[in-house]
Amino acid sequence: MFFASFSTSLGFGYTIIYWLRGRNKNIKKRYLKTFAISNAWLITFVALMLVVRFGSILPIILYGLPGYDGHLDLLNHFWLMFVLIPIYVFFSHWNAIRMIFRTRNWVLLSVVFYSLTTLYLYKTTYVDRDVLNKSYFSQNKQRFDYIDSEFDKAKKFGVFFSDTTKQILRKKHAGRTTDLVLNLKQAFQSDKIVPIDSLILEKIVIHNMNTHGLYFYGRQQDRDKNWSYALPEDIYKQILKHDINSKETEVLFEILSEQILLFTTPQINWDEWENYSDYERTKSNFRRNLMYSTETIQSRLIQVIDKLKSDRRYEKHHHLLHDIKYEEGRGRQRHYEIELKDANK
Repeated sequence: MFFASFSTSLGFGYTIIYWLRGRNKNIKKRYLKTFAISNAWLITFVALMLVVRFGSILPIILYGLPGYDGHLDLLNHFWLMFVLIPIYVFFSHWNAIRMIFRTRNWVLLSVVFYSLTTLYLYKTTYVDRDVLNKSYFSQNKQRFDYIDSEFDKAKKFGVFFSDTTKQILRKKHAGRTTDLVLNLKQAFQSDKIVPIDSLILEKIVIHNMNTHGLYFYGRQQDRDKNWSYALPEDIYKQILKHDINSKETEVLFEILSEQILLFTTPQINWDEWENYSDYERTKSNFRRNLMYSTETIQSRLIQVIDKLKSDRRYEKHHHLLHDIKYEEGRGRQRHYEIELKDANK
């Protein structure tokens, strides 16, 4: 409705300009005619510039900010602004005309015509949001399907998640999403047993490549802090806390499997880019970033995998531990020895 009414207001301005630039003998004073035309151009272009810039630059800035989670809701919090802008533009044009002509009932008639035109444009010209929604869901289909499948599997364990949790997981860089990823990582760093629901959420955020924010740590700092997920040795410690045949142990091995896939995803050449899905391309780029933004995570993961593979008691889960080869990542990766206790100690 806003764009329909705003378009009608702009159209009214162009109509005034076209009418006044003609040979209108009723206008005796030329400077008034020039003023009215200049005023119409000014109002039309300033209003158009504000709406276009405000509607493009602001969302680009906000939606690109890490942690933005719809904090600025223009439609609900500033709805009056969308009502006043078209009305102001419409009546601003009339102010200049009233200096030249006696408007009488023309203002009322124009309001009626303005309302009818706005309603017609609203009913006949609109953006098919289904097209936009289908494009968005198509691009994120693999991520969304994985969330749904994991939630269905969780129900078999007696674990249920709310719709709010699903919405948080569907977003990539929203504040609640990055906070969730960070809280999950910190849960593994404690000596307490991580509950099954947190384990499932950790597996989902790894698979969907949700992060706790930007990469803030550079070469001269501890770049492993850029790793958004549980450290491999922390996952190993959690495995030792559970029975071999427990559902928690199964999920923990699946978490390790997802971490392995982050480092073993093949690199996609640019000439083959179109042959892969959006998820596969994102994962390929994510792996490349990991090799440069982390330092010892790959080494830690390999040691944990080798340790678990050497323990035959976990043989039923060994199929989840895919082979992974150490890569130096052009000198950005280094080996780091970690201490892993045996399961019977």
